[in-house]
Parts: sequence; C-alpha cells; structure tokens
Amino acid sequence: MKLNRVLATAALIGTALMAATAATAQTAAFPTKPLRIIVPYPPGGATDVAARLVAPRLAEELKQNVVVENRPGASGNLGMVALLQSAPDGHTMAMSLTGMVSINPTTYSKAGFTAADFTPVARVSLAPLVLVVPAESPWKTMGDLVAAGKAAGKGGLPYGSTGAGGISHVASELVNAAADGNFTHVPYRGGAPLAQALMANEVRWGLLGTADARAQIQGGKLRALGQLRATRSELWPDVPTLTEQGVRGGVDFDMWFGLVVPSKTPASVVTMLNEKVARIVAEPDFRRRLNDIGGVSLTSGNTVAAFTDVIQRELDVLPKTARDLGLKLD
Repeated sequence: MKLNRVLATAALIGTALMAATAATAQTAAFPTKPLRIIVPYPPGGATDVAARLVAPRLAEELKQNVVVENRPGASGNLGMVALLQSAPDGHTMAMSLTGMVSINPTTYSKAGFTAADFTPVARVSLAPLVLVVPAESPWKTMGDLVAAGKAAGKGGLPYGSTGAGGISHVASELVNAAADGNFTHVPYRGGAPLAQALMANEVRWGLLGTADARAQIQGGKLRALGQLRATRSELWPDVPTLTEQGVRGGVDFDMWFGLVVPSKTPASVVTMLNEKVARIVAEPDFRRRLNDIGGVSLTSGNTVAAFTDVIQRELDVLPKTARDLGLKLD
C-alpha cells in the first residue's frame, strides 16, 4: 500500500510537470504568425485609435506584424462575433470598450456572444465620461441638475446620449434615476453630434467622452459638472466625480478600451500578452501620446484579474439597468 501511494504521488507530480512543460513550450512558441486586432467600429474613433497606438509597439515586442482590422456593424457585435470565429490561440484579439460585453448581450437578442465567451487581456486606455451642460446653463453642480430634474416632473427636461443602448445612455439613466426619472432621453449618433446639440441648447445635459468634450470645455462652450469614475482622473483633476457629489447607484464607471481574446485561449498566452501590453501602455511616451488625444493608461495594476473585476462590476449593474429601461435594439 505504501509503495502504491508513492507511485501514485510520483505519477501526479509527473503529470503536473508535463502540463507545466507543455504550457511553457506553448508560450515559448507564441506567436507563430502575424497577429490581428479586430476593431468593431469604423476607422477614426477612440476604439480604433487605441488599437492603432498599441499595435506597432506590440509588434516590436512580439517580433511579428500586428494588423488592425476594422469590422464595424450592429453596435460592435459583428466584430466581436468575428473574434469568436477565429482560433483561440492569441493571434487574434479585439479592442473592446466599456459596456460592449456587459450591455450588448442584453440589448440585442442576437448579439452572438456573452461576456463568458471572452477573456480580458489588458486595458489600453482610460477616458472618463464627463457630464456636461451648455456654458450658459444655470446648473453649476450635480445637486443643481438633480434638483431641477425632480422639480420638472415626468418628461420635463431632455438629455442627450451618444446613442441608444450604449454606455452613455445606460449610465445617464443611472443619473436620471437620482432625479426621479424626470429627464427624457434624446439619442444622437456619436459624441460630436451630441456636443453640437448641447451647444445649441437642444438638450440640457449629456455624457461625453473626454476626447469629445475637452476642446469644448476648454473653449468655454460647455461646462463639466462631474466625471464618471470612482476617483478623479488626472485629465480632470478639478472636476469632482458624481459619487463625490452624492449621485450613487453605480455611477462611477471609467470608459475603458481594452484587448480581449476568446475564452478558450491558453492562460499562458493570455498572461504573456497581458505582460507585454501592460508594459507598453505604462511607457512615458505612450502615456504622453494618449494624453494628447484625451486618454490615460494604467502604470500599475493592469492585470488580467483586475480587468476581469472591472467587467464583472459592469455585469453586476449595467444589464439590469438596460433591462429596466426595456432596451431592445434588434
């Protein structure tokens, strides 16, 4: 019996060593061909820019070409499905963003994916959403906005979003809830049209990405009342968060742009990609280039586990909000 136990233990150790050796060999062999980063939106947007910033440096690190491929359609769903149709070997990634894997499977009955189909790799850029009002608005704080909404009654005041069902819309409804739901949603086709609508006083407030809002705020055409994140961003050190101003209920989501792969991708490959990307985006030159276009990157804590926690927190809040709104986009 004692000999059998010894042999069994030796067998288990041998199996573990073989598995570890296989994983090491697999990682050592990666990559074996050029890589793709699928962008589920057209060229020129923030998601595309994030991909095209990181791709050349990742190519240098991996000593393979990294091609950015735009696959727009169905609010990003077509690109994410294209990723799932690729081999789960790390050679194909997608540049995703806040709300993509947490909201779209709720708002689209045929999205073609769920959050469980993907493994997060690393975040490339953070660009906080900023709640803005026209420069001549009487509202100076979030307290002013909430009080005005409560006083207006149902359907009393319009607010704008960058599109129905996106993070700008769903997060806005978390703000709207604080005002007893009295603001009425008006969707626009992107950040630039929403910014124009705000400056023309078509709507009273809206959530804009930093890239869309910064020039107008600095030019005195829009006023920032708050930013949606847990703590103040280095991009907006003087703008308090919504949470700081008493607007709660989950309204502190960073707008992130990050790489994901199919869930069956080997863990050793995911770890390697994470380490490469995390090191790249923490470089001073990369951070400077992101700052120039209204983004920041993480200098620490950019791990697979941390990214997974970010997405899980979205899953805990955003799908319910979308369901409560009755959002169905197909």
